[in-house]
Amino acid sequence: MQRVVFCFYTNDHEVNLGIGFMSAALRQKGIETDLVIYRDVMGKAIDTPEQVISRILAKNPTVVAFSAMTFNWKRIREVITLLRTSFGGLIIVGGYQGILGPEEVLAHPGVDGVCVGEGELPLIMTVTAYDRDKKGMPSIYGMVFKDQENRAAALQMRWLSENLENYPYIDYDIFDREGDQGLRKMHIGVLSPGGIYSLPVITGRGCPYKCTYCCNSAMIEKYGGLKNYLRKYSPASAVENIRGIVRKYDPQLIEFFDETFVRQRSWVKDFCALYEKEIGLPFMIMARIDSLDEETVAVLAGSGLRLVLFGLESGDEEYRMRYLNRKMSDKTIKEGARLLRKYGVMIVTFNMFGMPFETKETIEKTFALNAAIEPDAAYSTIFQPLPGTELARIAYENNMAIPPPDDRWDLHSPSLDTPELPASFVMRKLEEFRGRFTNQQIVENYYGRLQRLVKPDSRHD
Repeated sequence: MQRVVFCFYTNDHEVNLGIGFMSAALRQKGIETDLVIYRDVMGKAIDTPEQVISRILAKNPTVVAFSAMTFNWKRIREVITLLRTSFGGLIIVGGYQGILGPEEVLAHPGVDGVCVGEGELPLIMTVTAYDRDKKGMPSIYGMVFKDQENRAAALQMRWLSENLENYPYIDYDIFDREGDQGLRKMHIGVLSPGGIYSLPVITGRGCPYKCTYCCNSAMIEKYGGLKNYLRKYSPASAVENIRGIVRKYDPQLIEFFDETFVRQRSWVKDFCALYEKEIGLPFMIMARIDSLDEETVAVLAGSGLRLVLFGLESGDEEYRMRYLNRKMSDKTIKEGARLLRKYGVMIVTFNMFGMPFETKETIEKTFALNAAIEPDAAYSTIFQPLPGTELARIAYENNMAIPPPDDRWDLHSPSLDTPELPASFVMRKLEEFRGRFTNQQIVENYYGRLQRLVKPDSRHD
């Protein structure tokens, strides 16, 4: 019996939805799956690479599949290096690092293959074809092996699921049995630090926007354009998927992790009508603030929307449009926030500091715009030149950045240090921003209010 053990690194309260989808697809074909999470979460014991390997080997894998991003590739590499000395089976790497940097992944001596697209079908075919007693692997669309003859061509062939309904939905069992506590007591979901038991889901894949700091533009190109990349479950299928998870795990709140939940207003209207009737739990979404009109907000709030997370990034309207490709005015952002407030929906903003051609004045405008819309909390990060992004190209071509060392891919260390915007100034302003918009009192109030909004609809005491 073939057995795939997945592994991913997290320094947050993360559920790796890609692994959940691949596990569901493999199990549907009778292939056993298991999971090891490499945790580096504040307030909990930090896993060592040796501990991660011990847990992987204890699950008796024939294939070990790692999900990696640029930020955690260093840590995944360390595990693979040690694992290779004691594991003779197949080692596969996927995720954003595999899709956008496959050659770098294949250059690692411990890696046998890289998944260069979505993983359901390529991984099924790989595991089915793999025989430890035989050398070599056949050509598999969407999977590239180190020694295959047509490697250059294979690197261009990125498989994706054209119809999401063709494959089973997220396997949450693999997360439930990974530890010894079960989902209800594990640190799962972005709201778990506030004592809220929530589970993430998605209703589609892909994002139509091309923000310059995000890998999405590169992903759209790799997958052959928006027509291929953007996919959505029907409202009925989406609700049925969520209903199965709710029945089994009984969460207090649903986190919609679609990169932008509100894309087609007619879909939102149909979905919300079904969701309110069949599910009825409070929920949160991520959304473009410029995609929200009053009718849509009213529909969402009426069916259980309690929290919206949206990207503000820079409070300077001109900078935001010119360098970030976010074509939204300050007026639009303020109006969107006003509408959400009107319908009792909480808001959290995402903000970024230390970007190319940013100035001390643009940073002050980020403070000012957040102050104007008064978010319940404001998340903040520091720009990093992610591979395949336009803003990274701008930073490199203008000699503003060099590729960061591995230990600085953390979203909290400046990658730029220029006379116009010294790294020390960026760090000082970041701490000031957090002290003003995400201090302990604000965070306690944020979680407290959310708990009060959740509790009336909760099935938990």
